[in-house]
Amino acid sequence: MSNFDKISLLTALKEKVFHNDSSCNKELEELSSRFIKREYPRKKTLVVAGEKWDKIFFIHQGIIRLFYTDKEGKEFNKGFFHEGRFAWPVAPSARKNDSLFSIAALEDVKISVCPFESFFSWLLDHGYWEKFALPYAELFAEEKFFREYEFLTTSATERFQKFCIDNPTLSERIPDYHLASYLGITNVSLSRIKKRINLNLG
Repeated sequence: MSNFDKISLLTALKEKVFHNDSSCNKELEELSSRFIKREYPRKKTLVVAGEKWDKIFFIHQGIIRLFYTDKEGKEFNKGFFHEGRFAWPVAPSARKNDSLFSIAALEDVKISVCPFESFFSWLLDHGYWEKFALPYAELFAEEKFFREYEFLTTSATERFQKFCIDNPTLSERIPDYHLASYLGITNVSLSRIKKRINLNLG
């Protein structure tokens, strides 16, 4: 692992697990040593639906996507994770049961990986699990609530505009067909929305 990647992992763990407590440097080093650096090419599948999602990922570079696949093989994007974020099975059911969705690299990615059970056990033994997990559980519930609200009460154009405001960098990096899937519309519809917005801006 390069010094830059090591520092970015340490910084993220220090913030999310130890809440920037400078007295926990020994524990920080111990926990970070459980992670291993991995690189995956674009489109590489990290987790296959029907198998256990048993790892926690920290993303140094690139984007990964979570997606469902129907019986006809059509994919529906559930979410995206990018640089500086942890991705792990937040819901207890997601840790107990086989994954309902797959996870794949949307770009070439560099990530640090740790077996989730190893990560969980360390945090639980050292009294950090609730401090780490509770904010993620609250965020998970909040995002689920607002995504449901948006699908029920807002138009596709409004959903696209909000995504661009909330994720200005991602909106430029995610291919239209993947973004359209996440927004619950077709690629053609997204193209029309973009043209209409550009005309209005012009």
